[in-house]
Amino acid sequence: MESDSIECPDCGQPKGLASGTQIGQILNCAGCGALLEVLALSPPEIGHAPQIEEDFGE
Repeated sequence: MESDSIECPDCGQPKGLASGTQIGQILNCAGCGALLEVLALSPPEIGHAPQIEEDFGE
């Protein structure tokens, strides 16, 4: 069951947030494939997920 709806910052595709969604959760946009992070729940806010970088043993 979806409780709140937000839009992808890249393509504007509506994205519903399920009732169990948590801050920091990573979502995938069905419209453009962008990886998005839940930044806030009330009001709902999403942004681009941080890129995972290789540390090459550093």
